[in-house]
Amino acid sequence: MSQEAQPKNVSNRDVQPGFCSATCTDRASLQQEINKSELMTSDLFHTCNLPKRFEHPHWFNGYGCQVSKQHPFYRTSASEYGWYPPGYYSVPSVFFPAGQTFTNRLAAAGMYRNYSLNTGMDPVAYR
Repeated sequence: MSQEAQPKNVSNRDVQPGFCSATCTDRASLQQEINKSELMTSDLFHTCNLPKRFEHPHWFNGYGCQVSKQHPFYRTSASEYGWYPPGYYSVPSVFFPAGQTFTNRLAAAGMYRNYSLNTGMDPVAYR
């Protein structure tokens, strides 16, 4: 970066790898960017009964772009799916949880078990 292209209040010794002089030109504005509250889905859309995991999509971790990089030779087109975490525009704005009545009834009574003694002959597969 040439001296003319840099902002006036940023010197060469202040510029580090990964430094973005377009957004943060001094320490005060950098601290202001760091201290900003995280954007929530309800800030952008009208939401109803949304679980916290969808309200804060920046909580999702472990996607391909966030973990150690894979060698490009071994990447397939199938690994493209799920490579990026969900963003504010891809999370649902309404959540309809499934009813748990069947599961609750099954948990109280338990699975059906057959305690009868098997005395019948097995059918012969070859004839």
